Amino acid sequence: MFGLKDLSVNLLSSSLAAVVLALLLLVMLGVYLYYRTNPPLPARVRVLLGAFRLLAVVGLLIALFEPVVSITREFRRTPRIALLLDHSASMDKTEAGKSRQIRLDSLLSSAAFGRLQTEAEVEPHYFGGNLVESRSGVDRDRTALGEALYQLEQAELAKPSDWWMLLSDGRWNAGREPVSVIGGQHAPLITVDLATTSGNLDVAVSDIVYNPILFVGQPTEINAKLIWQSALDRDLRIELRDSGKVVETQALKVTQETGMGDVALTYMPTEPGQQLLEVYVPPLAGEETIDNNRRTFAVKVLKSRLSVLLVSGHPDYEVGFLKRFLQQSGKFELDLVVTGPKAGNLSAGFPSRQSELNRYDLIILHDPDPNQFAAHHDILRSYLNQRGGAIWVLMGKQFAGGGPSEWVAELLPFYPSRAGRIQHRSFNAQPSEGDLFHPAVRLADDQSAIRETWSQLPPFQSLVVCDITHEQAVILAQVNAPGPPEMKAPVLGFRRFGAGKIFACAALPFWPWGFVNRGIGGDESRYGAFVDGVVSWLTVRDDLDPIRIAPQKDVYTRGEPVTFDGFAFDLGYRPIPGATGNVRLERSERVDTLETDLLQVGEGTYRGIFYNLEPGNYHYTATFEKEGRLLKQAEGNLLIEAFSLEEFDQRGDPATMDALARLTGGGHFSYEDFDRAVGSIKLTHIEHREQSEHVLYNQLWLMAIVIGALSVEWVLRKAFQLV
Repeated sequence: MFGLKDLSVNLLSSSLAAVVLALLLLVMLGVYLYYRTNPPLPARVRVLLGAFRLLAVVGLLIALFEPVVSITREFRRTPRIALLLDHSASMDKTEAGKSRQIRLDSLLSSAAFGRLQTEAEVEPHYFGGNLVESRSGVDRDRTALGEALYQLEQAELAKPSDWWMLLSDGRWNAGREPVSVIGGQHAPLITVDLATTSGNLDVAVSDIVYNPILFVGQPTEINAKLIWQSALDRDLRIELRDSGKVVETQALKVTQETGMGDVALTYMPTEPGQQLLEVYVPPLAGEETIDNNRRTFAVKVLKSRLSVLLVSGHPDYEVGFLKRFLQQSGKFELDLVVTGPKAGNLSAGFPSRQSELNRYDLIILHDPDPNQFAAHHDILRSYLNQRGGAIWVLMGKQFAGGGPSEWVAELLPFYPSRAGRIQHRSFNAQPSEGDLFHPAVRLADDQSAIRETWSQLPPFQSLVVCDITHEQAVILAQVNAPGPPEMKAPVLGFRRFGAGKIFACAALPFWPWGFVNRGIGGDESRYGAFVDGVVSWLTVRDDLDPIRIAPQKDVYTRGEPVTFDGFAFDLGYRPIPGATGNVRLERSERVDTLETDLLQVGEGTYRGIFYNLEPGNYHYTATFEKEGRLLKQAEGNLLIEAFSLEEFDQRGDPATMDALARLTGGGHFSYEDFDRAVGSIKLTHIEHREQSEHVLYNQLWLMAIVIGALSVEWVLRKAFQLV
């Protein structure tokens, strides 16, 4: 009956004899109590009271014996088949007069499939970019075949199917690789290929290989990868377009009916900034679809050389070493201006107009006279705040003697409160523990090595004692100051001013860091690491900032999730606790906006995702805040193309389908052999053995029975005056 093969009860009590004896005594006590009662009661009442007492005793028996009931069932069942149906956009492709989707629907309405449904338990699953139980919920803009296989396998861990059947064209373009998902213990997989081996004329740009960072005036190679079908002896023209203008053209002669090829295009950017480029193949006559004939991608164009203005009133070894390093690096165009009385042919004035100053990416002021630069306060302020410029101030004798001025107090991270003499003493600076990985301090790879390196550097010989520090300043290195032992004087530090940065050094010289090492057979790597770290940090914008938000790509295809990554770290690259962020998208063609929060995915790392965005140009504004204070705001643009991943390559992939079948011991069939595919599935009933164990103790219902039976018995005894 019901396939019952075996029924057994196991008792887990360790003192079985004592429990049995106690239960016998309880039963005998119940019989004794209700055999005769005072006052006398009718027999039916005494039986009822005894029944409730017996019920309570049985409940107690179960609790004390700890029984486990084992049930074994053997029965025959119909085979279970998981049916995976591809409903991605590539199924709309028409081949030999029929779309793959129509071909799929006709197979599901065939007599062979009807017989399969009659003789087996068939459960359909639909997939595209996701795996769902309803055809209407499929994300059609992608095909994540590997993800669908993985998710279905996880869903069937408790109740696996006996067979899997996959009806698809085999092409996948997102998620896990399908072959890597299938394990050795997998149910046999029958794959039915819905694509034909030949199709209509089509040419597509499948991928682009390029360097995302380019430099003005320097040519770069962009490699366009093409795929085609039914295009034998066709002549293809491949164009590279910049803002709609053709800047490069290459020709390709197709010598295969179906195949793929690469074309190298040369591009030379003419101005810095973000550029949207496009690889475009003009359509051929009779081409099946032209949506996949173009790909848009974004590159960031930088200046080939950064412009640096080095200003000194009295050039010395420091200026000489700095000038030589910048010129030899090949990354800078250096202008040296000497403002002192012994300038000779280098004599020149500091730029007096904003336009002249703004053409420089970095301004280095070597021992400036604060009073001399007071007249340039406004343009220095605007250069930092509006242009986003960078200033490096090296303090020396002239700076200390000039005393503070308005521009010094407003812009610098630290400065002396009054005019005074520079201190001449030998010392080594101590880097701040929280900022050991700042580019200006990081002269080695790990924290202990950084501390050791700074302690072994050639010592500084002069110090401008700065006793006023701006509240927004970040001190990177310091030294013991004259006075109480706990007092520290800043040596290196910076602050942000608007969109710009200003870096200050209160100690000199730095040039022995390179010169001394050369004298003992070494190199000037430490000097180079320091100068390059300072200059790079000052001139690099948001790309390497510890607090930054940016989209993973500048160009997305339709249906792709638009993902923003956020990073919230302090200058020591430690996570900032309590930071919150969000991203707002505005589509240029519309006035509506979309927003999403940046959710924390790790320490200091955040992610925000937009799904199913319509094609078009979008402007984004992303922010990080902490306790109501703005930490970072980033703005930019991104493009969502009108065509999806499904339109790049719509060829079938029989190799993947065959590999999946072979790995699982299944079979691979063409849609024309669907009857054979169904016939390869063994539809005989499956002998099934099912064993289950049911624990009867430690259950809430058991406690309810014992307490309920005793309670009812007590109420009845009370009603009949037995208590």
